[in-house]
Amino acid sequence: MTDSYTEFQARVARIYDGEKSKRSFFKKRTSQTLSRDGYFVIRGAARRRSFPWTGLLLVAVAFFGTKGAVMAKVGPDFYSQQVNRLAPASVIEEAGAWTMRPDPISRWVAMQIKSLG
Repeated sequence: MTDSYTEFQARVARIYDGEKSKRSFFKKRTSQTLSRDGYFVIRGAARRRSFPWTGLLLVAVAFFGTKGAVMAKVGPDFYSQQVNRLAPASVIEEAGAWTMRPDPISRWVAMQIKSLG
């Protein structure tokens, strides 16, 4: 019985030593729970969510792509006239006119779309 106990303690010590070397570079969060049998169960805690950079990038690509596609379809002059028509209206329409105004990225996307067709 003591041999298996000392073996177990040696394995636990090796695990903790390995974890200590990892902790210096990357801190690992753990979650401890008590099972029905009365044993402590140690699990890795859930990953903390960071800012969704991928989703934000996809929204920006879709926004500028849509603006560029509309500019390519109706032409830059007509597009600018329609956006300028929204400017002297209500606050919401002014905000829409500000976001939909032609910008260098949308113009570049429109030129790329026109060159394809």
